[in-house]
Amino acid sequence: MRLLAAAALAFVATGLHAQPLRPRVDAWRRAHEREILDEAFALLAIPNVASNQDDIAKNVAFLTAAFAKRGVTLEALRAPSGGSPALYGERRVPGATRTVVFYAHYDGQPVAGGGWDLDPFTPRLSRYRNSVATEQVPLPAPGDTVDPELRIRARSASDDKGPIVAMLAALDALQALQQPASVNVKFFLEGEEEAGSAHLGELLRTHKNKLSADAWLFFDGPVHVSGRPQIVLGVRGVMGVDITFHGPSRALHSGHYGNWAPNPAVLAAQFVAGIRDANGTIRIPGFYADVPPISAADRALARAISVTDDSVRRSLGLSRTEAGNAPLGERIMRPALNVRGIRAGNVGGGAANAVPTNATVSLDFRLVPNQQPARIRRLVEQYLTAQGYTLTRDPNAAATSTDRSRLVSMVWDEGYTSVRVPSTLASVQAVKRLMTKAYGTEPFTLPILGGSLPLYHFVEQLGATVITVPTVNADNSQHAPNENLRVQNLWDGIALMVELMSGLGREWPGVVK
Repeated sequence: MRLLAAAALAFVATGLHAQPLRPRVDAWRRAHEREILDEAFALLAIPNVASNQDDIAKNVAFLTAAFAKRGVTLEALRAPSGGSPALYGERRVPGATRTVVFYAHYDGQPVAGGGWDLDPFTPRLSRYRNSVATEQVPLPAPGDTVDPELRIRARSASDDKGPIVAMLAALDALQALQQPASVNVKFFLEGEEEAGSAHLGELLRTHKNKLSADAWLFFDGPVHVSGRPQIVLGVRGVMGVDITFHGPSRALHSGHYGNWAPNPAVLAAQFVAGIRDANGTIRIPGFYADVPPISAADRALARAISVTDDSVRRSLGLSRTEAGNAPLGERIMRPALNVRGIRAGNVGGGAANAVPTNATVSLDFRLVPNQQPARIRRLVEQYLTAQGYTLTRDPNAAATSTDRSRLVSMVWDEGYTSVRVPSTLASVQAVKRLMTKAYGTEPFTLPILGGSLPLYHFVEQLGATVITVPTVNADNSQHAPNENLRVQNLWDGIALMVELMSGLGREWPGVVK
């Protein structure tokens, strides 16, 4: 019976539905743009910071109802130790020999700190010029279309509720066009990705059997800065730390005690200058021992995606970038040390002529394959110890220390490793072919994403093949005020997901069981 079902599926695919999909999807979407935007706005209006479980519950209720409307029952999966639930559902297809998981996350970044031009949870359509909003635009009338260059401004519009809206619309389009899916599709919507995915490993381990699949497609992150689509084979790992240097137990008058009492702001500055040079090279002894050289093939891919480097520099007001204007594509394939912030005393109107009591340096390390967070932590601590410092993780240790200027307090993130899949995998090649159909142009192949996602959990707990397929615009201001999603990117995301659901089974056939 499975053989007959598979044959029937192949027969249908070679008939009416073998014609190009994108024009048909676009025609359907043009008739339903207001409906799609209404659902997007309703979802974006629900605050979604993972620490607020009441808001998380509202998102869960909305998404459960939205998927149920499409015939997909979502189940809340939880880790035994707690945390926000992940939402899981599936749509099985008779005769399908592959199962693919569509991933997105429904939680978002906090909005504290201001900087928004409007309420982050009151979505607006806005016209943009040079990546800056210029005016608000009303929603189209039912049945009308909207300028695809407009942006939806709201927290999580691009990171990562936009792709969830595209999933819902893709299910609608498949049904309306009577287009059969060719793979079993599972949906996994994470609820605490922006909070560090603290419970994700445990959750995946607990529900391992339910989450088995041939591949996971991650709809997170932006397309290339040029607007061209890209398929991403991996992500850098990440490791963060806050390091506090201590000075006198009370602030001291700089006239009376400057040049005598050790200044923790100076100690912090010397530390930063000692571990990273102006070209981004990390000076911590042994740091690069487990970093492999970039292969010739990867270097070629990296240079291909760096064709817009000059225009990006100009848009950022930069006449040069680090390492002699080295290609961005190559730089994100190397580990990086970023200074997230330095805090000591005050400046401007709040400045005082005083030696401050402490100074904190906040760092994040971006890691490449083979690098382990635990080893990075050990190397940094060895470096500080070699400089004569005593290390502590006790936040109260400085209050009783008799040698504060040699004491360093450290608070480490848990961190996670880098993940990458080979470009030669049949699944990767199949996704690339379908992306080309959906976009009308071949995607860039990005060996590794500059940012970080907790993909290692899926590899470690499930043995998953993870492919990242970004859909949102590069200038989306994710994690920042006035986050936005370009409408055309939403339309492209819908078309891509329809193409993947309907075509992956043919482009990547499996063994009939």
